[in-house]
Amino acid sequence: MTMPAQPAPTTWQPTPVTLTALDVPFLRLVAFFFKAALAAIPAIIAVAIVVRVIGGLLFWGVATWRYGYMGMGPFGL
Repeated sequence: MTMPAQPAPTTWQPTPVTLTALDVPFLRLVAFFFKAALAAIPAIIAVAIVVRVIGGLLFWGVATWRYGYMGMGPFGL
C-alpha cells in the first residue's frame, strides 16, 4: 500500500496559544517543591566543594606568586 502524495507546506506559521488556567492540586504542588528542595541539597554541597577547591588553588597560587613561598599547599596537605 502506498501513501498518498501530500503537498509540501509552503511556509510554517506558528499557532498562537493563550493559557487561561493551570489546575494543579495543592498537595501535588507541595510534594513537587519538597522533592525539589531535597534534590537541591546534594547540588549545593557539590557546588560548595568545587568552589572550595578552585578558591583554594587560586589563593595558594596568588600567595606563592606574591610571597614566593609554597607553604603546605592549598588545603594544608
